[in-house]
Amino acid sequence: MDEFRYSLALILIVIMPVVITFWLVIHLGARYWRKRPIMRAYWVAGTFIVIVVAVSIKLRATLIGTDLGLFWPLFIAGCLIYLMSWRLWKPIKQHLDFKTFAGIPEVTNQPIALITTGPFSLVRHPRYLMVLVGIIGWCLMSNYSGAYWMGLISFVGMWVIVQIEEKDLLERFGEEYRMYQQNVPQLLPNSFGMKKLVLGKF
Repeated sequence: MDEFRYSLALILIVIMPVVITFWLVIHLGARYWRKRPIMRAYWVAGTFIVIVVAVSIKLRATLIGTDLGLFWPLFIAGCLIYLMSWRLWKPIKQHLDFKTFAGIPEVTNQPIALITTGPFSLVRHPRYLMVLVGIIGWCLMSNYSGAYWMGLISFVGMWVIVQIEEKDLLERFGEEYRMYQQNVPQLLPNSFGMKKLVLGKF
């Protein structure tokens, strides 16, 4: 079990910097990428990701931090929370195609429709919410000090990405997105919305 928890912590400190790096590169350079060949954005993002992975693995002992031990109630709670994030995955996947998951609309001028149905009717960024919920569960299961720090950094990183994406969406959809902002919470649904997300009832 200790090896399993260590593996969870290791995956977290490697994967989350990759996720944050990818989306920062895509969103921060969106205007630039749209004027260039599509693969340029992914080559640049890939280069940064290779560097981030190499640094994360090199510094893994420091980044993982202290093993806070196996505490079964915490581990079980983490499992349940992580399973909740997977419960959110199915309805989100039904409303997003692979191109959207890969960030292709952000790096091209390809027209797309604004999605406001299903889980997107309860929160504007359900896929980021899903990731954040999963991170909480992952941190609790691993119970390493570095995992908690990485979880906190991931929350901040995700929040920054959401703000950048919101600005881009406003430019692309204009008043339609402004009205959407007024009617639907950004990242944290209200208790009623969270209940519907978990139950998968829209």
